Amino acid sequence: MPSVYVRIKMSAAECQEFYTSAAPNVKTQTVDGRSIIFPRRIIRQMVGYNGIDGLFRLNYSDTGQYLSIERVSS
Repeated sequence: MPSVYVRIKMSAAECQEFYTSAAPNVKTQTVDGRSIIFPRRIIRQMVGYNGIDGLFRLNYSDTGQYLSIERVSS
């Protein structure tokens, strides 16, 4: 199963904008420097009271379909 690692750090205020924004995707970089775009709905479950901060692994099928996200570390 292919996967990519991304570090995501957003304050509570940035997360609030994230929920009210019309933009459907998040653009960030993987830890190895590649650009990645994914639907923001994927990280909604990871947002806490103080926002979101951590290293996450996004898992994909062999055909590139999103399967899951998991927190690797804070």
